[in-house]
Amino acid sequence: MDQIFQKIESTDLRPIREIVFERLRKAIMNGTFQSGDRLVETSIAEGMGVSRTPVREAFRQLEIEGLAENLPRRGTIVKGISKTDILEIYEIREVLEGLVFRLACTNISKVEISDLKEKISKMEQSIDNNDIKEYWRLHGEFHDIILYLSKNNRLIDQMKQIYEYLSKLRNFTLVMNKRRNAAMEEHEALVKAFEKRDEILAEQIGREHTINAKKFLSKEIHLF
Repeated sequence: MDQIFQKIESTDLRPIREIVFERLRKAIMNGTFQSGDRLVETSIAEGMGVSRTPVREAFRQLEIEGLAENLPRRGTIVKGISKTDILEIYEIREVLEGLVFRLACTNISKVEISDLKEKISKMEQSIDNNDIKEYWRLHGEFHDIILYLSKNNRLIDQMKQIYEYLSKLRNFTLVMNKRRNAAMEEHEALVKAFEKRDEILAEQIGREHTINAKKFLSKEIHLF
């Protein structure tokens, strides 16, 4: 927990409550704080070198996100991430990512299609080399290219939040490594839909991509 209680640097110009919230949120997602743990306002405030006010504000935000709850005589308790939470996120992602792929299909150029093909080729190489870290770096770049091609700022913000949320879950990457080969086939099918300028097919592939991941996760969710 040392990283949670480091002093907030004076060079970080973001609002204090935002920094405190981000650190606590990350600690819950990566398993530093477990479900049932009590968040002690004074300890966190002293550790980060801040007043108790931004810590209380961060606690309220955690409650809004469903990551913590305030219980009588117990204080703020970590709820953690449940199987239901993860599957609900995937239900939302299915709809939004399908929309991302449809919009991207209308905006994509031949150069960008070539970029996506290159990313797929490099991902395949990383799989052959068993370079998991490189695979996930390229995977992120692949999806970022498509996301920004949607040219819908609100949609981009929503999807970035979902991607970040999932990437920080303890064991998420470990579990999804088992689905890499199937995911690669879906990536290739998506690029073919882009080449055909078939936005309906692109959206369908996007939704199926997420549905397949959700089905896989529902079987592996005990690892979280």
